[in-house]
Amino acid sequence: MTKELLIATDNNTLVRAEEFLNDFRSEYLIELDNSFMNILIAFTEAVNNAIYHGNKKDSNKKVLIRLEKNSKDFIIYVRDEGDGFVESEVPDPTLPENLLKQSGRGVFLIRKLTDDMNIDSTNSGTEVMMGFRL
Repeated sequence: MTKELLIATDNNTLVRAEEFLNDFRSEYLIELDNSFMNILIAFTEAVNNAIYHGNKKDSNKKVLIRLEKNSKDFIIYVRDEGDGFVESEVPDPTLPENLLKQSGRGVFLIRKLTDDMNIDSTNSGTEVMMGFRL
């Protein structure tokens, strides 16, 4: 089962994305439990990163979300149209000098909350794949 949503980068992007995720959850009977809360947090972080860091809030750029479910896994893809980034250059949010910063925890949180994660980043966009065992 696969569904996609292509949305413009604007003030309602995150709300529409969360509604899309919740509709998919309801349709495919994914339980609303603590593990789904991890999915929601990771998803929200990925979409926020696509909006703010990838697309830099440029309303001409889109965010593509693809949700896939099979008998064992729930996989989420979030793709932006930004300039890409180098994951190894993202500061470690657990270092003392970064603990009080307002941002910079998204990739760290996603990695901790998912069973599988991959970032494919080029100069034409970044796609984050998040896998969850059901």
